[in-house]
Amino acid sequence: MIAFLFALVVAEVVPAVPLRAQTAAWNWSEFMRLEFENGGVSLHVGPVAMVLLIIVVIGLVVAWIVRLRKRLPKWDTTAVKMRFGNLGEVEIRPNYDTVRIAYQAWVEIRTRKVGLPFEEDHDVIAEVYDSWYDMFGVLRELTKSIPAHRLRECEDTRKLVGIMLGVLNEGLRPHLTRWQAKFRRWYEAATELPANRKKTPQEIQKAYPQYGELVNDLKRVNAEFVGFSRSLGSLAQGKKGG
Repeated sequence: MIAFLFALVVAEVVPAVPLRAQTAAWNWSEFMRLEFENGGVSLHVGPVAMVLLIIVVIGLVVAWIVRLRKRLPKWDTTAVKMRFGNLGEVEIRPNYDTVRIAYQAWVEIRTRKVGLPFEEDHDVIAEVYDSWYDMFGVLRELTKSIPAHRLRECEDTRKLVGIMLGVLNEGLRPHLTRWQAKFRRWYEAATELPANRKKTPQEIQKAYPQYGELVNDLKRVNAEFVGFSRSLGSLAQGKKGG
């Protein structure tokens, strides 16, 4: 950049003159000289003026770079502590991949039932499981979208992928494996009973024989996901804490 601007300056102030004429013009006592030759005008720039021009050009370039850097968003490199259940706690510093994945995962969790506290009088367990199943696939695809070479190069990216896989395999999967199939089979049969035709889904599901145990485990998973989504939001938005 500097060399390009310097070439422009030289091209503007020093016209095409014989090499000997240019050499003769380098007089340290001379600043700038204007001559009329053969009906034309020649501008001879002395070394002092040339040095000053170079300094001005460099100063302008530096000022432009500083101004540009002030406009660019600054990364908050503060590490965010992330935890989920018995997976332990990890510290992750933001970079392009971790921020991108954290933001997308945060949006997915916050806009689904898994990221909201379960309300027994309003939420339907079957619908909660549908939402959980969809989110499982989304988070899996997000982790797969990180280039393999980034996992080899960046420890923080590996940490984020590791905890997200742990959330899926040790957070969602155990509950769904234990409860989902049994509850859905019972619930589908219960909704067909004549005695339940006028009942709401919330009233029907409360009659499940292991309702209390199921809901307690469901609320536990929900609470862990609420905390995890909070940490993802901190990483994505540059907030301190976790």
